Amino acid sequence: MNRIDLPHLVWALESLVAGDVPNRIVVDPQTQVEAKVALDQMLALPGITAPSNW
Repeated sequence: MNRIDLPHLVWALESLVAGDVPNRIVVDPQTQVEAKVALDQMLALPGITAPSNW
């Protein structure tokens, strides 16, 4: 993340608005599940658990 400078961030956001997804990363389904669990845990508010069907 520390290597993202403003011009590249603007380029990526403008690309997304135009309907192009730059630098798409594709992973297997098991990695997707594990990453989702990790992100949910990192973003969860203290004392609040996410529903199990997320």
